[in-house]
Amino acid sequence: MFATASPWLDPLVHAGLVHRLINQGLAEGEAGEPQVLEMALTDRQGRVRQMLVAGRLLHIAGQMQLLSSYQDVTVQRAAAQASIGEYREMVESANDAILLVEHNRIIECNPAATLLFGRSRTDLIGQHPGDLSPPFQEGGIPSMELAQRRIADALSGVRRRFLWRHLRPDGSEFTAEVVLNPAHTLTDDSGQPRQGRFVSIMRDVTERLQVEQALKDSAERFQRLFELAPVPLALLEPRGRVLAVNRQWTQLLGYTLDEVPDIPTWVELAYPDQTYRAMALSLWEQALSAVMDQGREMQPTEVQVRCKDGQMRNVLVGGAMVGKELMTSFVDVTLPRRAQAELEALNASLEGRVQERTQALQSAIDHLQRTQEELVRSEKLAGLGALVAGVAHELNTPIGNAVMVSSTLRDLQQQFDDSVTQGLKRSTLQQFQGHWREATEVIERNLRRAAELIASFKQVAVDQSSYQRRPFELGEVLHELHLTLSPTLRRSQVELIDEAPPGLRMDSYPGPLTQVLMNLVNNAVVHAFDDRPHPHQVRIRAESLPAQRVRLTVTDNGCGVDPAHLSRLFDPFFTTKLGRGGSGLGLHIVYTLVTGLLGGSVQVSSQPDQGCTVTLDLPCEAPHTAASHNMVQHG
Repeated sequence: MFATASPWLDPLVHAGLVHRLINQGLAEGEAGEPQVLEMALTDRQGRVRQMLVAGRLLHIAGQMQLLSSYQDVTVQRAAAQASIGEYREMVESANDAILLVEHNRIIECNPAATLLFGRSRTDLIGQHPGDLSPPFQEGGIPSMELAQRRIADALSGVRRRFLWRHLRPDGSEFTAEVVLNPAHTLTDDSGQPRQGRFVSIMRDVTERLQVEQALKDSAERFQRLFELAPVPLALLEPRGRVLAVNRQWTQLLGYTLDEVPDIPTWVELAYPDQTYRAMALSLWEQALSAVMDQGREMQPTEVQVRCKDGQMRNVLVGGAMVGKELMTSFVDVTLPRRAQAELEALNASLEGRVQERTQALQSAIDHLQRTQEELVRSEKLAGLGALVAGVAHELNTPIGNAVMVSSTLRDLQQQFDDSVTQGLKRSTLQQFQGHWREATEVIERNLRRAAELIASFKQVAVDQSSYQRRPFELGEVLHELHLTLSPTLRRSQVELIDEAPPGLRMDSYPGPLTQVLMNLVNNAVVHAFDDRPHPHQVRIRAESLPAQRVRLTVTDNGCGVDPAHLSRLFDPFFTTKLGRGGSGLGLHIVYTLVTGLLGGSVQVSSQPDQGCTVTLDLPCEAPHTAASHNMVQHG
């Protein structure tokens, strides 16, 4: 039988407690040694209480007695359970991956770990941390070997922070920052340290490392570019230290970075003259304000600086902000400025001679222009004289025929009068009437021909002499030109064919246009048919173009133009028959009239032995310009 010091428990509870103590071997313990057991007990009110029961078995008077004490820890255990719940919620919601490792195997993880590794919780639990890594870490160290070392450190109580490469199931790698918390920081339910356990906290730093590496690479590239740049460069704080200078800067100016640690020192060395130094500092402050306050680039400013060897050099100083620092460039312009000064001196010495030669050249040009004007006037008069001679020759035929027929009529009239005196017969009257009718028809036809020639000549002569502007039909101008040139063409055995659509009207200068076409036809007659077999033909074709323009083409079937001469055809005094009837002004006059007064353009195309084509593109309405007015007044 047992005695108890806990009379508040009912006998059944007391018996159960003794039974549990005996079953756990408490009765086997050393006499007098207390034992502690936590258990849930129900009090007399029926409430379940969490109790710490301390028991000791005693032998008193030949009986085994149970001495027990009770501590109610219900409130403490409830608080502990609440704290564990909050701790778990904090771990579950953490952004960093957390692994609980025991005996080198993962026994628990939070959701962030599953996201980081791309594996489910089931896949992660049971894994060795080294199994989640590629075969080797940085430096070629095997991952499993290095993982064992890190785990050993954590189990020995050393807190470690390091970078570790991990592997996802799809083969992709990522780098995490890992913190291993020592094992002694973890305890079991009784507060005793957990052996063989540690917590691994991981954060993915792959992107951060890439950014850091990119920044490092960028800084290295910038440093290399800065040092190897072909332009002298200096990097400085806008109003403070000189941070760096490259090799070109030192080669140009001679100073090293140690000799110019800050801007005031540089100013003292570069600008020894105080007045000039004040001016240079003023320019520097203005440029610096524009860069820092307005965000603009520093416009290059030329200053004279003293080099370490005492030489003065002209440099262009420019710059731009690079972050919070100012990158300045120094471009040496000493040699260009020296050359410029020498050139200015040379120009000053040559100016007088150039002025004298200019005056002499201007006099020669004036003389040449007067000579050209005289030759052009002579050419025009010669053309007009040829025109008059041709028309006079052409008029001789119809007028001569009319005179001859009128003389014949006079003789017939005398014979008729004699017949009337002697007695007029019917047959004589009829014969006289027939002769009279035939003679009047011949006279009328020849006089009409003469009147037509005179009218066309008059129109051409008036237009050419006055450059009269008027509306006209292009076909009529071509017809009058044909009549005017017919004597010359007949003597030269050249056929002129003119083609113009009816109703093609222009408001321009028919006289200059006629002169242009006459010069082109005469040029073909003179130059195109030497030793060429017949027939000799010149064709003038007119066609309407969009935008109120007209195109005239003058084509011959002659020998063509030497390609070497095409670019010079419109030059004044250029001719291939100098001294043989060619003045070299005909086509020059054509070019002058077409591009000036008529407001058009002229082009020549030709192939040897395939004839020549001159194309005129003219506006239907000639331009109203001051030049046209002057030509009208002084043509």
